[in-house]
Amino acid sequence: MVNKRKRGELEDSDLDEPAPGKQILPVANLSEDFNGDPADGMQYLFLVRRDARRLPHIKRAHNPYEESTRPPVLPVSAPAKGILPCEKWRDSFQSHFRNLRKNLTQPTIHVRRSSSMQQLIPEKKDRDAWWKFLAGHPESEWSPTSRAESRKKSKSIHHAPVVLESPRNAGQGLDAVLSGVQTTPETHGDDTQAIFNLPPQVMAEPSDSNIQGQQEEVKLIPREATPNRLRGIDHRMSIHLLMYFAHWINLHLQNVDDVSMAITNSHARWILSLLAKVEDTVSADEMSLLRNLARACLGILQTRRDLSAGRVEPAEAMSDASCWMVFTAVAGVWGQKDLWADAEAVLSRP
Repeated sequence: MVNKRKRGELEDSDLDEPAPGKQILPVANLSEDFNGDPADGMQYLFLVRRDARRLPHIKRAHNPYEESTRPPVLPVSAPAKGILPCEKWRDSFQSHFRNLRKNLTQPTIHVRRSSSMQQLIPEKKDRDAWWKFLAGHPESEWSPTSRAESRKKSKSIHHAPVVLESPRNAGQGLDAVLSGVQTTPETHGDDTQAIFNLPPQVMAEPSDSNIQGQQEEVKLIPREATPNRLRGIDHRMSIHLLMYFAHWINLHLQNVDDVSMAITNSHARWILSLLAKVEDTVSADEMSLLRNLARACLGILQTRRDLSAGRVEPAEAMSDASCWMVFTAVAGVWGQKDLWADAEAVLSRP
């Protein structure tokens, strides 16, 4: 039987590096540090292959017209120390804020869920009602059910027939009739009652000065983000309300002297509470809304810095610390660290 040689025996030795094409001529097996003159063709091919392996794969031709240029010296930006919160504060706040998010998502036992949960907050898409709700206006001004009932009552009052009885002492004049009637001031809200047994001339209306005086005496108390109210707010509603806050902050920045659009610390507490209800994974559109909110808070800091140093902010105005908390929450929890570079660039401008 004829012995068949294996394919490996026909090919080159393992000591040789693979080269394009098939090796035909024999190559000497010398050491890599061989420095003598080739004695035969085998040694010559070894030296040629060794030198070829040492050459670079890509070589750049020398440019005789090339001029040596130094890299441009970039202007040194103002140090971030004193402008941005320190790293230690950021890490501490993010840790506490993440714990808050975990506590809000955990189920609470031995706590009754209110049956009228939807009546505690306005409708999601009613932005004006939410502003009144946060400011502390009565329920009749922001609750859809209360406003519908008020419209029904006012409509029934408007169309109700008024029956006038002819006074028995008609000859004594109108003063005698009014002397026996006890008039009560008209009340507004859910307990509104109509007076049907008096003619329109008898129903005395309060003057504008009295109404203005009563409104000045009543001071609105902002509604806070209590756990009972937050229980009825989910992720999507939180994103929607945070969009409202970004809009309101931008309106405030357009005219910072407008008291009616002032952003308060109560608003800041609502913003942080709503951020705690936002999920870890958000869509691109939702992330854009969160970034707009962070930039709006940065706008408050920039506006206060640009205004005169002697300006005194109201005590209830949203503080700088609250602005940084919102900014740090968006930049840290949702991984938007590039916002810190934007903040440094904005606040470092002269």
